[in-house]
Amino acid sequence: METEKKLTGEVTPEQIAAWKAKYGKVHGVIVDGHIAYVRKIDRATTSYALSQMSIKMLKGEGDTNDMEMSMGKLFKTGEAVMTNCWLGGSEEIKNDPSLWMNACIKAGELIEFKESELKNF
Repeated sequence: METEKKLTGEVTPEQIAAWKAKYGKVHGVIVDGHIAYVRKIDRATTSYALSQMSIKMLKGEGDTNDMEMSMGKLFKTGEAVMTNCWLGGSEEIKNDPSLWMNACIKAGELIEFKESELKNF
């Protein structure tokens, strides 16, 4: 029987349940065998994260639209999430620049854009 390898910073299911009861969603950001836990993103964090983001729309060939975003902006967006929503996990993620950079870039994906529309009446 193969045992599952634990991630550095992994917490108990009971701890995750306690965080969920207090914050709602809990996300795990995993990088290079380490895990950080972040809570559901609130409005203030979303607002700050989006203020760090800029997207450039590029007109491609034909009728397609392309978007361009710099890695620096993506990092800053995720850094807002990691800094403001951190619950626990591997402290090495906070202390190792390579782990931190990769965790921030991945955490930036937690900012969700849902389809919406405007309607005139």
